Amino acid sequence: MSNRILKHENLKDIKFALSLISAVINENSPQEPDFEPDWNFIFKFTKSHSIDNTIFYAIEHLKAKPEPELLKKWMDIRNKCIHRSMIQREEFDIICSAFEENMIEYMPVKGFNVSRLYPADDIRYMSDIDILIKDKRDKATEILLEKGYSLKKGGVDYDQPLSKKPFMVVELHNSLFPKYSPYRSFFDDIFTKCEKNGCRYNMSGEDFYIYETVHLYKHYAGSGSGIRSIMDFYFINKKLAPELNKDIVNEKLKLLGLNEFSEKIAKLADKWFEKNDFENFSEEELYIISSGTYGTVEHMIKNRREKNSRSGYFLSRLFPPKSIMFEFYPKLNSRPFLLPFYYIYRPLNAVTFKNKKIVTELKILNKNKKTKT
Repeated sequence: MSNRILKHENLKDIKFALSLISAVINENSPQEPDFEPDWNFIFKFTKSHSIDNTIFYAIEHLKAKPEPELLKKWMDIRNKCIHRSMIQREEFDIICSAFEENMIEYMPVKGFNVSRLYPADDIRYMSDIDILIKDKRDKATEILLEKGYSLKKGGVDYDQPLSKKPFMVVELHNSLFPKYSPYRSFFDDIFTKCEKNGCRYNMSGEDFYIYETVHLYKHYAGSGSGIRSIMDFYFINKKLAPELNKDIVNEKLKLLGLNEFSEKIAKLADKWFEKNDFENFSEEELYIISSGTYGTVEHMIKNRREKNSRSGYFLSRLFPPKSIMFEFYPKLNSRPFLLPFYYIYRPLNAVTFKNKKIVTELKILNKNKKTKT
């Protein structure tokens, strides 16, 4: 969802939506609105942040409910999320058993671990299950294919996505970050620092906190990250942080240059979901509110334009560094001589098939061509 949500007339509904989300995750009774909410806007807004299922747990207890048709649509989404969560847990257990039988060493990461901190799994929407494989990803992929999964388009060298109807998407990683990421080397030896039970590894609390901070920053500094990320850190700081060695965490975050960012997110999570303070939104809060779950093209362009001129931006998008090309086109790893061909193929393919993201970028750049040059 773009900056259009930040119109003055929307802010009252956004604040009310945040108050309902806070009531759900803190297991409190929601407060009735003292105005007529724009339920259609709130539905679209929370859907853009993947918290439409979350907020329904508060809405169903209100006297001032949405009109019946929208209420039913909302209820269906919540029920679907409950069903999805049950299937995801059952499938994860099946996958774990198969990995144990075949001696595949693995570690669940990202949302799967965070969702366990919530009062119930389905409150925190999980679109896929991310699993880091130690050194047998091809074998792990083969196992999932035998269990009815299909290879899914969109994977890159470090990330192999697979899907299975009706809900399952599993991403098998051979690294926590792509080759071009400045954070990759920091986590390359992560398995040596983990607790192990059978073939399953689990990060220490300190490494989990640091990884989640880095992962959030990657999205935040890229195209943005939304309300669900702040919910995650509210629970991470509330349930996990008190048990951690703060000296270790602070020292490692300082090495990564993320101390201030971590403190900023912790304060924001406390402001919204502990103090229920939704007044006087800062620029950072408005940025998060306008980001949706995974950010926006507008935010991505703005963040990249701050580092480049308009022409520099175009060049960086048309001709990314070699490391990024090898990540997004895995065939180059075995056939590096094809790199010049892929540099030509990349823009031609986008134009020929009218890649929606590319078209949107061009429109936004054209609108803002008078800003930074």
